[in-house]
Parts: sequence; structure tokens; C-alpha cells
Amino acid sequence: MNERAARASETGEPGVELRAPVGRIRCDPGWSFVSDPAKHDNYRIWLIWAGEGELVTPGGEHIALLPGVTCVMRPDGIYRAQHNPANPLGVTFLNYAYEAGDAPLPPVWCWTPDFLFIDAVTRKVVQLHAAELAGLAANGRRSAMLLRAVLDELQGAALQLQPGDVPSSRLDRDVIELANKVLEMPAEHDDVSELAGAVFRSRSHFTRTFRRIYGVSPASFVKSTKLLKARNLLQTTSMSIGEICSILGYSTTQYFSRQYKSYFATTPGEDRRRAQHNTQTNEEETI
Repeated sequence: MNERAARASETGEPGVELRAPVGRIRCDPGWSFVSDPAKHDNYRIWLIWAGEGELVTPGGEHIALLPGVTCVMRPDGIYRAQHNPANPLGVTFLNYAYEAGDAPLPPVWCWTPDFLFIDAVTRKVVQLHAAELAGLAANGRRSAMLLRAVLDELQGAALQLQPGDVPSSRLDRDVIELANKVLEMPAEHDDVSELAGAVFRSRSHFTRTFRRIYGVSPASFVKSTKLLKARNLLQTTSMSIGEICSILGYSTTQYFSRQYKSYFATTPGEDRRRAQHNTQTNEEETI
């Protein structure tokens, strides 16, 4: 780590600046990508959460773009990417710059062992950036701190990665694809037996593979994903608790409320009131 980065770490400063564009998309079938070499200090992160494609680095290295792979492109030449139109890429992309030269860089690509963490943090960065563009809040420093956490996680993953950790089997890639479907539409993919059947494995075999990749059981993954999505809907929409339960596949509001309180240590109603209060406070501060 260089001296400036060390000082940033000690003082709690992120040492990075988020830049536009920032987003999360499922690419069109005709999509392709060529980086702009004129942006001399611009770095970009791609987190692949669906589809399949290929990235070619300025040095000619061909990197398979599969769910769970994260790429960090540097301003050292032209990067080119394309994908399978029949299985388009799903990408979360962040552009950023370091506040000092000679920054400690994560690798050009790595397998993301803690996908849940990286996916959750990058989603939050995208949300904060969108809110800032809309003039709802000044989220620059908060976004930069989360971005710093992502970069640190990638650096640590690269140092700890063992050859056997790379998803070399088709089953691993299929499980990652299913996990991302759960993240996108948890109510439609909440039956573990059906998920196991989708990859032609027994429930026990599927559960062992899922736990090896994500560190939690598929049942816990589904439960957490549904509750986190419910919390986001409570805090960002005017939908009723009953409507949220219906969308996410909960049988009754009472069952949902019990699970919610057990997970978050607060009730859905309390969370909504807290979010409404925070929104009103932010609006008053900007007047």
C-alpha cells in the first residue's frame, strides 16, 4: 500500500471518487463494448451477475465473463467485450478514480467468493448515486466509502484465492445463475427442491454445492433475499404491507411480520415510519 493510501486508511478517507456512469443492467442481445482510451485516469468495475461473454484486455488476455466474476479495467489501453446474444450479460458497473497516483490496484479480474457482499454493496452504490443525481441527497462520500470496501474485498479475494475456488464446473456456474435469479425475483424462485431440479441434482447435493459457494444454505439465502427486498420496498415505495407480502409470496402478513422482526429486530411498520421520518428530514434540510 502506498503512503497516500495508508494515510487514507488511517484517517478513514476512502481515497477514491465515484464517477458516472454507474448502473446495473441486463445487456441487449446486440451489445458490445470498447473502452475509451482518452479517459486517462478512469477505472471501471464490472460485477457479472448473469449471462456469458468475454473480455479482452489491452495485453491480449481473454477473460470469460460468467456470474461471479468481477473485472477491474484500468486506463492502460483498450478493453473489448462481447457476449452471447442468447444469454446476455447482466452487469453492475461502477466508474471511479483514485485520489492519488500509484494506488494499490485489485487484479484485472477475480472470482468473487463472497458474491452476496459484493452484490449488495454495489447495488447500494448504484442506489446512492441515482439519488444524488436526482438531487435527493449528497451521497458522494458514502458512495466512495462503499466503493473502497468493494475494492478492499476484491484485493483480499485475489490474495486468498486458491485454484480450486474458481467455478470450473458447469454445476457451479448453474448454481450461481440460479442464485442471481433468486436475487432478481425471489418470489418466483423460493422453492429449494425446484431450484435443485433445475440443475438436475438432488436437494441435498444442490444444498452442499450452494453452501460451498455462498457459505449459507439455499433456504437461508432465499429467506434473506426476500426479507431484504421487502425492507427495500417498505423504505422506498408506498406499497402496503399486504401488497408487499403478496408480491414476495408470503402466505400471511402475520407470518411475514414474525420473520421480519426476527431478522431485523424491528417490525415492518416501525421500519416504514423510520424511513418516512428520514425522508422528511432530508427534504427539510434541502429547502
